[in-house]
Amino acid sequence: MQEQAEASENQLARENDFLNRIGERGLTALWANRRGVDISKPASTAVPALWRYTDIRPDVAEAGEIIAAEDAFRRVLVLENPSYPGEMRVTNTLYAGLQLVRSGEIAPCHRHSQTALRFIVEGEGAFTSVDGERAWMKPGDFIVTPQGSWHDHANEGRGDVVWLDVLDTPLVGFLDTVFRESYPASRQQISVPDGTSPARFGNNMAPAGSCHAGPATPVFHYPYVQSREALMKVAQAGELDPCFGMRMQYVDPTDGDHATKTIGAFLQFLPEGFRGAPVQTTEAILFCGVEGHGRIVTDSTVFEWGPHDLVVVPGWHRFRLEADEDAVLFNASDRPVQEKLGLFREERPEDQK
Repeated sequence: MQEQAEASENQLARENDFLNRIGERGLTALWANRRGVDISKPASTAVPALWRYTDIRPDVAEAGEIIAAEDAFRRVLVLENPSYPGEMRVTNTLYAGLQLVRSGEIAPCHRHSQTALRFIVEGEGAFTSVDGERAWMKPGDFIVTPQGSWHDHANEGRGDVVWLDVLDTPLVGFLDTVFRESYPASRQQISVPDGTSPARFGNNMAPAGSCHAGPATPVFHYPYVQSREALMKVAQAGELDPCFGMRMQYVDPTDGDHATKTIGAFLQFLPEGFRGAPVQTTEAILFCGVEGHGRIVTDSTVFEWGPHDLVVVPGWHRFRLEADEDAVLFNASDRPVQEKLGLFREERPEDQK
């Protein structure tokens, strides 16, 4: 026994010496780094988290008093996952924050290699311009800013406008492909009438001979009134998913794919009394309450949510959804890029049988 123990100690000492020596040459050993680590399933370092809107809305307002829109360039309070303090990430792959544009302000024009989604939380009278076309914002509207597109925002209303920004910045940054360029003026020139893109592609029609091959949907503005009507009509048909209720995907009308290549966006209806079956999926999901109240129940925490509250569920964390009354949720996730790489996976109770 003593000889075996001495041999084991000698072997360990030799291995440690070896690891130290190869480390000086920029090498490491696979077996040493994988020893005792379960690599049979995902293990996201992000954690589920809740941001209650009534708690953070005063901070959003105070930000408007502390710094002007032109000085901040973008006045955004970033949602940081508790696991990533100081990293401006809500999940491994997604950035998210609440942007405030006050009455009379302009958020200057720029473009970048990240794709951005907007979901309007409160206020009216503001617009966003994307590559020369303007879209007026109302609560619940969904807006896409494709990578590389010039965009600016302005508020011509009387009150504050707040929206949720979701970008693929961590993913694009991981690939070392972040670029940004400022426009020579604070606002771009409006070159086409309002509503041109929806008219061109958003009514089950398209100009004859047209071919869209851009980085995202050409219909960059999806009004809530229309999206909600479609959601409710389909839900009334009784086609509810046992885990997600009625979850409808915002799509590129030219090919039926996700609205962007990297970030998926969804509008979801949960009927009163809904008690969803547990599910776990590789997509990291950021939920935003729109109407009603309910719960997101994970293995470790119960998150009570209401209008404008934000809940993140990282990939491969089991959760279920509940609603106390008819409820609507917006959510964004990294599902499109996972699907395109063949990496998306989902497990439900029936999969365990």
